[in-house]
Amino acid sequence: MNARQLFDYIEYFRSLWRQNKLAQQEQFKFCTCSGIETLQGPLQQFRTANAFFCVDETNDGATFRGRNGGWFKKRTVTVFLMHRYSMKDMATYTAALAKCRTLLRQLLTRMLVDEDALSNEMVYLRTESVLSRELGQYFLNGCTGLYFMVEVAEPIDLTFDATEWQS
Repeated sequence: MNARQLFDYIEYFRSLWRQNKLAQQEQFKFCTCSGIETLQGPLQQFRTANAFFCVDETNDGATFRGRNGGWFKKRTVTVFLMHRYSMKDMATYTAALAKCRTLLRQLLTRMLVDEDALSNEMVYLRTESVLSRELGQYFLNGCTGLYFMVEVAEPIDLTFDATEWQS
């Protein structure tokens, strides 16, 4: 654990994507974005891919003092799971959303398993409350899915270092 370098949550979710059978069978493409407003990752691959596993590279966070007096950085990580469907066939919409729901359930089961191992590294994946929202059938043209948010907290070193400052 390095309290000056934060946990690489993008690489963590990339590894979950690589290892998940459903994500690979359904050919979810891994990408990153800068929030729901831009979703540049999926849009760049929209013509060539049908499903997206997109991690938001920006996050909301807070720095706080823990009960023991140490400082922590808490970040809220957002992951989008999206799948294309035929807008002329509602059955394909239902099937696409069901795949995203199933993938979310599978990711949650894995995060519960990983929670203990990460806490040994002093990275606290807050799985007791994972918020999610379904995007609906008109989110992107012919694409539906959901996103979920999970908090990650970890110690941060806020020791003053005079060498980082000019006198």
